[in-house]
Amino acid sequence: MRTPSRFLAATALAAALPATLLAQGVNCQLLGTLDNRGPYNDIWGYVAPNGDEYALLGTRTGTSVIDVSNPSNPVERGFFSYGNSTWRDIRTFGTYAYVVTESTSGFQVIDLSNPNSPTLVGTRGTNNSNNAHNVCVDLGTGLLYLVGANTGTPVYDLNTNPTNPSFLGFALGGGNSNYFHDLCVENGYAYGSMIYNGVLRIMNPAQSFPWTSISDRTTPNSFTHNAWPNAAGTVCVTTDEQSGGVVKFWDITNKANPQSLGTFTPNPNSIPHNAFIVGDKCHVSWYTEGYRCIDISDPNNPVEVASYDTWPGSSGGFDGAWGVYPFLPSGNILVSDVSTGLYVVRPSNAGFTTYGQGCPGSVAQGCPELNPTGGNLSGATRDNEYCYRVNNTGTIQVTGFELWTQSTGGTVTRPAHIYGDAGGAPQPNPVATTTMQIGSSQGFYTATFASPVTLTGDFYIGMDSSSQNVVISTLTNGTSGVGFWRDQQTPNWTQSGLVARPSWRVQCSSTNNKVPSLSNNGFPIIGQNYSVTLSDAVASSAAFSLTGLSDTVFQGTPLPAPIPGAPGCEVLAAPLVTQLVFTSANGAASTPFSVPNSGSYAGLTLYHQWAILDAVNSIGIVVSNAGRATIDF
Repeated sequence: MRTPSRFLAATALAAALPATLLAQGVNCQLLGTLDNRGPYNDIWGYVAPNGDEYALLGTRTGTSVIDVSNPSNPVERGFFSYGNSTWRDIRTFGTYAYVVTESTSGFQVIDLSNPNSPTLVGTRGTNNSNNAHNVCVDLGTGLLYLVGANTGTPVYDLNTNPTNPSFLGFALGGGNSNYFHDLCVENGYAYGSMIYNGVLRIMNPAQSFPWTSISDRTTPNSFTHNAWPNAAGTVCVTTDEQSGGVVKFWDITNKANPQSLGTFTPNPNSIPHNAFIVGDKCHVSWYTEGYRCIDISDPNNPVEVASYDTWPGSSGGFDGAWGVYPFLPSGNILVSDVSTGLYVVRPSNAGFTTYGQGCPGSVAQGCPELNPTGGNLSGATRDNEYCYRVNNTGTIQVTGFELWTQSTGGTVTRPAHIYGDAGGAPQPNPVATTTMQIGSSQGFYTATFASPVTLTGDFYIGMDSSSQNVVISTLTNGTSGVGFWRDQQTPNWTQSGLVARPSWRVQCSSTNNKVPSLSNNGFPIIGQNYSVTLSDAVASSAAFSLTGLSDTVFQGTPLPAPIPGAPGCEVLAAPLVTQLVFTSANGAASTPFSVPNSGSYAGLTLYHQWAILDAVNSIGIVVSNAGRATIDF
């Protein structure tokens, strides 16, 4: 039997080997496929009382019930014709499936009590709608909602008779202003995707019909296609089904006042479709970009950790992955591709997260910057105000800032501002204001303040582009950043889907020193390699990569443990194995780790930290933050 200590010894020896890093976003295994009835549309899942798992795959002409209990060999157990439509959606309640299309009235009921021989019950609710774009079932209350119907949002009670449910009325009436493109109702709240209003609407479904709004939030592209909360009801994801659309995360702890969190896109030329949150992961069907799995442990900074591209063609448009179902107990993910049908995939649970704080070394903190050499602008102009998040630790004195932009109307002078941070978004009112003169060529243009502005923590810089003749500072290529926009008349900021790669430089003076930073390249996948990296350390110095099996105790000493003679420095990871490397001229280092090709290591967690020789304190040692590496297939 392989022991953790032997594993650590193997990883230490592997440090001398070149690491073959796994590219981020392909950390996913294809288990099985089935393509027998295309073209296809949405997908849902069903779990039989005995635990067997099934895919309910929508096609243009009907619904296919597919046994995926053996995911390497999916088997169709039944097919139920129902109209001919590009759009078909399915939900389940108990042992029944409910199907709607844009081309048929009411909804179809399928009996799945014997899913290997499913039967058609019939069509219900034909008097209350001519069509429906989608269907929603609140599993807690047993109510079914027809979504995007021509008559509004019909509601049915499935509890007494799920094969012929009673009609209760309309949650909302007809018309574009009341139109839900998608709807999720659970735990006492309704989350409506109002595509024509461009908002996520949160409502209280316990109120009498028609529902009234608790809050509306405009989504980044004002084309709200889909919304789904986490189980705790604290975070919600939305998608905008447009080219350049993003998945957007919201803090919904206060349902009356949702707060903007992070956004994500794998390709700004692509279109997201449906997104669902399970635990700390968001699963997305992203048309030409396939299936995407996004880690939202920190929803302000979503990170893609797995993907499977079902579409071999170019990006953009409505080919590829239409639907995703991430709720099977097995952890397998069901994906529907418009052209090629069912995919059963499994993202790895391998992961790497950072924790704890390092302590400052002797390297002076420079002024913040992002894409500091500029690049090619996207060319977008808008009649709004835009600002850009500056990630900042400690306190700095800002004397000015530069934005990479240009004017489309000759030389113009525009107001420029600095905003403080309010829960991950800009404050309504600026803390400092000046002007910026912008010319007609791409380049950095400067805003200078009459006196230095003292800022602690994150802040935002920007200028008012509401004249619609100033190009938004976002590049066609570069490092990702975060931007916000608002209309002049409103105090509220909304995170922008247009701002993917801003280019800016802050002018400042600072007495802060950098804290060495630990990160990773690749993930700890069995049979693969990953690297633990170091940055912001003193140049050309000895650095020790520390690796252990605990973050709570080391040789009887509780962790974290303070380091005598090194103020603010703590041991965060048990240092069972130590590897010596030397930092580069820019204070960086890296140590590769090779995970043996044995399933016995699945679920093992390693803990990493860096210790660097630096004469900044009496013992000449500083440390980084730490990292948890969880091993899986």
